[in-house]
Amino acid sequence: MKTAGRIVGLVQAHHRGWAGAKDFSLARIGGKYAVEEVIGRLQAMPQIGAVVVAVPDDPGNQIFREIAAAHGASCVFGSRENVLERCKGALDAVGAGIAVHVMGQHCFVDTALLADMLGFLEQENANFVSLPDAFTPYFAGKVYTRAVLDDVERAIGALPQEARAIHFARYAAFIESHRERFKARVYERLPHYDRDYLLKVRDMAREIFSDDRMHVDAAQASTVSNPLFESYEFALRQFGKGDRVLDIACGDGYGCRIMADHVGQVLGMDINQPLIAANQQNNAAANISYDVGDCFALSLADGAVSGATAMELIEHLPVEQVDSFVREVRRVVKQGGSFVCSTPQNSHGDIPVVPWHVKEYSVSELRAILERHFTSVKILSSKSGGRLTECETGQKMVALCR
Repeated sequence: MKTAGRIVGLVQAHHRGWAGAKDFSLARIGGKYAVEEVIGRLQAMPQIGAVVVAVPDDPGNQIFREIAAAHGASCVFGSRENVLERCKGALDAVGAGIAVHVMGQHCFVDTALLADMLGFLEQENANFVSLPDAFTPYFAGKVYTRAVLDDVERAIGALPQEARAIHFARYAAFIESHRERFKARVYERLPHYDRDYLLKVRDMAREIFSDDRMHVDAAQASTVSNPLFESYEFALRQFGKGDRVLDIACGDGYGCRIMADHVGQVLGMDINQPLIAANQQNNAAANISYDVGDCFALSLADGAVSGATAMELIEHLPVEQVDSFVREVRRVVKQGGSFVCSTPQNSHGDIPVVPWHVKEYSVSELRAILERHFTSVKILSSKSGGRLTECETGQKMVALCR
């Protein structure tokens, strides 16, 4: 390769996910941790001279030191929120010139694809190579030169103080939003995964995704970069103090609590009766109420609420019932009200890796569904966990419907 220094596999990991709950990198699959599979796959690539795991300086992450040592890899500790600084430190500790960067939970990463991306980096004389925004992240990684991180650090450091933290936390998203500036390229020669292989991966993933709910520990969640919370923060900007807002599939009520200080009343609804009972007992507030409800037959009158939210729900619904769900939301939201929903974006989502997802939608598929029931639909997206932008392509979509 053109850059001095060796090619290093960089594994980004933490014992907690961005939402504060246990991270999937420590989920067990086939008798070992997911992060062990990632380390092993990277070590099997002949191009890679070393593997380093970059984790936040947190006592709960000592387990990664033990895992790395058991597999002949290094483990470097650094900042939790400034991921750019952490990853730079890890790469420098092992003398890296080029990084093959994979998340610790992505144990199905396609190393043949990573090898092709390495070749493309050299061929294009590029500094950074990633895959199309809507390509499933579970098979993916990023490939880039160590030197580009210095350029990125300087660029983020020149931003206003209040804008820096999110970009230091999600620096790949910053690069992907400024591709020309950083000589970042998209590798388009994507592999074809046949149906049998995708079904096999989906079945194996049941060990990782052991239930169908996203777990949140708000007290431990990132205060800088939390894509789930950002969806609710976006929704807040559509509602006001006098509004009554319905949060569909509310889970443990974390979204209800985020919205409660900013709207008149929040109704959290979920089909899980024990969860709603726990919310009623533990998560009550003066302007929050909880109720058991079926999203296909909401127990509300026409136009009963000013707005509604449904975060990370549509992908769980039977495909043939998604239209019925959106029609029901349209019925209970008053004229002029807003509906905000979020869902993963996947251009090949008919067989998602996450076993609890029935289907993951492309931008065009989601837009077609929503526009059948709402006159105005605006779709935003985030790349690699970064801030929502007006660009529609990314790993996650948030739709505003009126």
